[in-house]
Amino acid sequence: MDIQRMIDDYAAWLRAEITTASFGEYVELTTPYLDRFNDYLQIYVKQEENGTITLSDDGYIIGNLISSGMSFRKGTNRHKALTRIATNFNVTISGEDIITTSDARSFPQKKHMMVQAMLAIDDMYVVTAENVKDLFLDDIETYFHTNEIYFTRDFPLLGKTGTFYNYDFHFQRSKNKPERFCKGINRLNQSKRDLTLFNWMDTQEKRGNTSELIVMYNDNNTVSDDVLLGFKNYGIEAVPFSTRQDARILQLFAS
Repeated sequence: MDIQRMIDDYAAWLRAEITTASFGEYVELTTPYLDRFNDYLQIYVKQEENGTITLSDDGYIIGNLISSGMSFRKGTNRHKALTRIATNFNVTISGEDIITTSDARSFPQKKHMMVQAMLAIDDMYVVTAENVKDLFLDDIETYFHTNEIYFTRDFPLLGKTGTFYNYDFHFQRSKNKPERFCKGINRLNQSKRDLTLFNWMDTQEKRGNTSELIVMYNDNNTVSDDVLLGFKNYGIEAVPFSTRQDARILQLFAS
């Protein structure tokens, strides 16, 4: 498998699919990644007088979550999860805006991390917030604790492109099992699958060829067969959360 060629092809596709439009002092970048409404994610870029570049989503992601009935009051699980995502992807939450800054050299990496943060925060959405006690990643963490599966939370890896990627759970190599990473996705769609695949390929040099990625997704939300087939084609195990107590699934995470 020619990983470098696949990374180059993906990067070329991404460059070709991004469009720009100018609005006064801002440049609007429209990316090929989709939110839960199947709208393209947009980032607003402004160069400050001191040369610093500011990137913002103009309050789109968090504003839509709040409009859908979600609350991010300080001290709540959702506010803690929001803060954790912001920290993991090196962005700032200002009111409803997701913001990061960069210089010209670090702009590609910061833009990519901004996209990851926007998708991760958008993935916090639940259909009936009043009936859901925990966020999906909290449910996965509880599952691991209940089954005495030991892990490291929020494990960073540096990719070949110079971008840091965050994996929700990391499992050390043991005598019987290779090093494993797990990513939880609440609402799995093609955009999140493609970004997950690219991130995984980009980190191969840092993690070695024997490590494995397991994607655990919330199958209460509709997921197309084509999205799951993409993971299978790259040797990535995609596990529906409803099957978490199956013996085979428990063995995936066992030491």
